[in-house]
Formats: sequence, C-alpha cells, structure tokens
Amino acid sequence: MENTTNPDTNFEWQYTSKQEGYTIYQSGSHIRGDFIQVFVPDSPYRDEKGKRKLITYLHGFGLCLPKFYEAHLEALAKKGYYVFFPDFQNSDYPDELDQNKLIPSQNKRHLYFWYQMVIDTITQRKTPSTEKFVQQKRKAEEFHRIREDENEPSPLKCLIIALALVVIILIVRLIYLFSPEYSKNLVKLISTVGLSLLYSPSVWMERAIGLTSDSWRKLCQDNPKFDEVDFDFYIFGHSLGGLLALSWPAYVSETKFFPKQIITADPAPSTEMGIPQIAVFILKLFRSPFTLEPITIRKTGVKLDIPVGILHGADDNIVTPQSWIGRSLWSQKTNFDFIVSSQKKIYFSLSKKQDNPPLIAFHNQAVTDTTYFNDALFNNFGGVKDEPNAYNYQYIWPGLQLIVENQVEANDLLNKFPLKTITVIDTLPPQSSRFTLVILLVGLALLGLAYWFWYSGAVLG
Repeated sequence: MENTTNPDTNFEWQYTSKQEGYTIYQSGSHIRGDFIQVFVPDSPYRDEKGKRKLITYLHGFGLCLPKFYEAHLEALAKKGYYVFFPDFQNSDYPDELDQNKLIPSQNKRHLYFWYQMVIDTITQRKTPSTEKFVQQKRKAEEFHRIREDENEPSPLKCLIIALALVVIILIVRLIYLFSPEYSKNLVKLISTVGLSLLYSPSVWMERAIGLTSDSWRKLCQDNPKFDEVDFDFYIFGHSLGGLLALSWPAYVSETKFFPKQIITADPAPSTEMGIPQIAVFILKLFRSPFTLEPITIRKTGVKLDIPVGILHGADDNIVTPQSWIGRSLWSQKTNFDFIVSSQKKIYFSLSKKQDNPPLIAFHNQAVTDTTYFNDALFNNFGGVKDEPNAYNYQYIWPGLQLIVENQVEANDLLNKFPLKTITVIDTLPPQSSRFTLVILLVGLALLGLAYWFWYSGAVLG
C-alpha cells in the first residue's frame, strides 16, 4: 500500500493497493460522503471497436461498504472493466482499504450519541464532547463540522435529524422489544447512515456522478494515455442504488458519463421504499431533507430512454415486485410504465425452497457478504449472504457482463442467462391461492357488513 496524494488537485488518492489482476484506488471518507474506490484492471477489456468498459456500481441503502459487494467488484475488475464504487451517503463505516481486515460492527451507544447531539446543538457548544462517546468520535466530529459550516445544512436541520433519530431508536426498541438482536442491529444500521439524512437524495445523486467523473479525471491526470481512451459507460445499482442508476440520465450533464445501458437488481421505485416505514414516517414528521424531496421513478423515468433491465426476485418482501408492476387505485400506470424507454424489461428469479440449502429470491440477491452485521438483521432485511450464490453466478453477474460486452441489450436477456439451478421469467407468477383466499374472505366480510348496514337501515326506516 502506498500514499499517492497529489498536492496540485483537490481530488486525491489516499491509498492504492495492488491486487491480482487489478489495482484499487481509494479517495475520500465514508463519514464525509466523498468515499470512492476505483478498480483498475491490469489488462483492460476492449470490445470489437477497441472501446474500454467503465461501470459505476451503486450500493443499497446503508450498504455503503465495498465489502457488501466485494466478490462482484473483484470479478468485474478481473474481467477487465474499470469499476467505480462511490459511497454517496454519509456513513460511519471504517475507511479501511483492505476489506478483509474490517472488524464486524461493534456495539455502540447509538441512543446516547444522538441524544448528546441534541444537547450539544441546543447549547451550541463549539467543540463536541466526544470523550463521552469515543467509539463514535468520527461521527461526532463530522456532525459538528456540518452544524458549524455555513455551506452545509443549518444547525436547526442538524437538531431536527438528531431528534428524529432519538425518536426512531426509541420506537424501534419498543416495537421489537421481544426481538432484541434484530432491534439492536436495525438501530445500528440506521444510526450508521444517520448523518446522510441531513441531505436530500438529489445530493446523493450528484455525489455519485461527481465522484465518478472526478476519479476518472484523476486517473487520466496520473496516466495521460487515458485521455485518449474511448469507452462505453454503464451503470449497475442495487436497491436504493438501483433507483439512482435508473435516475442517472435525469441528473447527468457530462456527455461521456451518459450510460449506454443500465441494469439494476431489486431497485426501489422511490427513495422512501426499502427502508423501515416507521423510520420514513418519523423523518417525514420531522421534515427531514431525505423525505422532503424524494427521488421517484415517476419523475425521473421520463429521461430514461436507453435499454434498461431490472433483475428482481419474485419473493422480495423489501421492495416487492408488485411495487413495480402493480397499479394503484389512483393511477392506471405502473411504476415500470413511467420508464419511457421502449427497450425495457423486468425479470423475476424464482425461489427454490426445496434445495439444500434453499435458494430464496430475496432482496439481497446482488449482495455477496452481509457478515459486517449480525445475521439477526439481514434475516429480516433482505437476506443473509456470506458468499456469492446461484443468483449471483447465474443471474446478476452474467446479466451485467452480457450487456457490457455488447452481446445483448438489457431488454433481451431472458434466454441468455446461463441458468442451471434457478429459474428466471419475465411474467410474475399468479398470486398464491392463499392470497386469493384472503382477498375473497375480506371481500365477503365487507359485503356482509354492507348488507348488515343496509338491513339495519331498512328495519329502522
């Protein structure tokens, strides 16, 4: 590992690390929201026209560590692609370059931390009292830097977010009183990205675009031959990152970073979907910037006129398939319909629950390692992963590779996946008979209630 800072530019590499087949360049810090890792291949892939391939890889809500997707990032770099992994949220993850040396998330005094932030902001202390919660010193210092920087969110917004997080933590603990492990880990995840709630999702979007552009510019500065490189640019995103990937064309202004195609895994149609709804409700109540100006596919889909592929799981209960293809009472258009591209397709992988171990088409199909957190959280928050599985090898990974290597467009992947043990379809299976029975029973109950009111009225009349 070596330091490769350059005093002549604002954007600098803090670290580089030579790996087998590629080099990792790292800049910024998670806590400041300017962290990025760039995977640069030793032997770049070139297509038949001599073009190299660049991919921006956007993470899910709170999944800001490269570790969560590390196996895929490495596989892409070894294929010869340049891969950009920006952390667009402010998060309290460690900035260790070597993901294998990361210490699993430790117990921290999350409630006390945000309570202390409330007190400090009210009293307008000039220096944070970090000695009282030394384990979260980085977050405390960043909170106070934001609070005192006139170009950052106001002290009032900082106070509001700190108060909101105190309330969220208390309510989560109350709701999951009898599931202490899940409660503890959910609080830990929300608190880890708590600072990011000071910003609107459009800021996250701008960060992801800016970090991609700045890091490529830095690579070109360090390697003048890169300036002459002709490349195709693609975006891959998971969950929240999937929505930002689909929204990228609505925000990008630099032509060379306008994507040729976009492919996503279990994307959310809104930035408010895919995270605990109780947290969303409280943040709305406190008027958090995160909820005041959400990004939705209903707004950004009008700019999405390129080939688009959505790789979903039929049993995803975090962002359900129906959230994309179901019609609401107030709209005849589905969220998928709001994508204007004529070259779009949504695919559904099916579960194989009879397999050993079972294959469940859950929300974290794209994730490869959730061990930074306790399994108690991810058992209920998208699915536990400690290594790639069939969904990675047969579905997510080849889907991205096929479009990057110009073998197929994102809307024509159905019969191209190298499927062996899983099934992928492009039409969601009929709803289960149990669900239909529940709907029937509810309907009969409502009819019975209506009849009772009518009969009572007739008798009394």
